[in-house]
Amino acid sequence: MKHPIIDVRNVYFSYNGSPILTNICLQVPEKEFVAFIGPNGGGKTTLVKLLLGLLAPDQGTIRIMDKPPSKVAHRIGYAPQDMSINKAFPISVLDVVLMGRLSAHSWVRVSRKDIMAAEKALESLEMKEYKDRKIDDLSGGQRERVFIARALAADPEILLLDEPTANIDSHGRTYLYNLLKELNRTKTIVVVSHDTMVLSSYVTAVACINRDLHYHDEAEITQEMMDMGYHCPVELIAHGIPHRILKTHGSGE
Repeated sequence: MKHPIIDVRNVYFSYNGSPILTNICLQVPEKEFVAFIGPNGGGKTTLVKLLLGLLAPDQGTIRIMDKPPSKVAHRIGYAPQDMSINKAFPISVLDVVLMGRLSAHSWVRVSRKDIMAAEKALESLEMKEYKDRKIDDLSGGQRERVFIARALAADPEILLLDEPTANIDSHGRTYLYNLLKELNRTKTIVVVSHDTMVLSSYVTAVACINRDLHYHDEAEITQEMMDMGYHCPVELIAHGIPHRILKTHGSGE
């Protein structure tokens, strides 16, 4: 494996004494496109927050671009799953995306360069025409696109997207995945998803998370993934080739 851009070693994490993640090891090479899959409550979002430095592990180490996550937060674009909007705060779409630019520097003043970058990010998500709308006036799918644009605004080296297609229609999902595939030429992408379309057509690797983690450097479905809560048919097609189904994750097999 090439030198990892994301390097997680023997990480444990608990909430109020209840184990959420156990002995997590993950090395992601630069420009990989990884899907985090697994049952609800398995720890996928928690791992994303650990990678962002929003949470700290109980044990183990996390290095992003050879540094602690908090030191490189400005080089990571993040779109969260929960996009709660305070209706008493009438912020515009453009202002939301500009927040992604402000995270890249310490000053508050917005430059013309920042505005151009924010508008470009909105355009890439087909949302530029809504830039002056209030964020609360948009549909759930439109707001999802705006938050992804915010993650893109600072031209990050890593994109972490938590359920980015949860509120987007089928056309929007296809458009987004094609955009991510293009961005993957220059960026490392991690997507938390239950959407089998990602697995079957776009990602280069899969990490199945249910307290522990099993990593596959191909877009494949394994028996263990089904055992961990995926009871849907497994005749998925990846680039015209059926997924292989492996019997075990055993390190020696």
